[in-house]
Amino acid sequence: MATYAIGDIQGCFYSLQNLLKKINFNSKVDELWLVGDIINRGKGSLETLDWCYQHRENLKIVFGNHDLHFLSAAFNQRKMSSTDTLIPILSSENLNKYVDWMLFWPFIYKEKDLLMVHAGLLPDWSTDDALDLSEDLMLSLQKNPNDFFKRMYGNTPDRWSLSNKKEDKQRLAINVMTRLRCLNNNNAIDFSYKSGLNNIPDNLTPWFDIKTKKARPEFIISGHWSAIGIQKHKYGITLDTGCVWGGKLSAYCIESMSVISVCSDSRDLP
Repeated sequence: MATYAIGDIQGCFYSLQNLLKKINFNSKVDELWLVGDIINRGKGSLETLDWCYQHRENLKIVFGNHDLHFLSAAFNQRKMSSTDTLIPILSSENLNKYVDWMLFWPFIYKEKDLLMVHAGLLPDWSTDDALDLSEDLMLSLQKNPNDFFKRMYGNTPDRWSLSNKKEDKQRLAINVMTRLRCLNNNNAIDFSYKSGLNNIPDNLTPWFDIKTKKARPEFIISGHWSAIGIQKHKYGITLDTGCVWGGKLSAYCIESMSVISVCSDSRDLP
């Protein structure tokens, strides 16, 4: 049995199949951890989501921002953009079963001393804080998806405060877990910088380079920041290697702590 965490797939179905072949994935015994952004931008969003649904017993999965965008569109709370590749899913006869399944995806997954989140965590949060927020978001999403997506979008507040009302705490938590890359000198989220670590402005710090106020012993597996690729940092590893942009799709074997990658398949690229 082997466990592999895989970076942002983003609808790159053929690249995923190539990677699964390279790691000799065995659906009878192996397990995949998917860091979110399963769909959108790549040409095979429907095929990717359907494969994941068919193999859901083998998966541990967390929400990425593109997955949430799809659900928002499915509930008629967000319009498609010209770069979206979600229409085949929205037109699928299996749409309802995909949506019903996705409504139970978590924002964070923890198992023993491992923790998976799409983007990152705030240094002010303990692991228990983050898990409680994830659970609260899941319950709100399942209770009233339309209301959830109406309130989800926006960049405010950009700093954590216990005095914030519940709606603002939830929006901030979603942004942290699915969009975070850097914090500024005031510990506010920066939503604009998306480039690599070499050119990062002096007033910004990657979330994983900020010392936490509370102990965080878990090894954190994340994705989302394709410009930095594989980064082994003091809290864990990042796995988004920009497959949909012509880069690679990468897996991290939890048992051997090794990284396995394949080049993006041209059939997936927009």
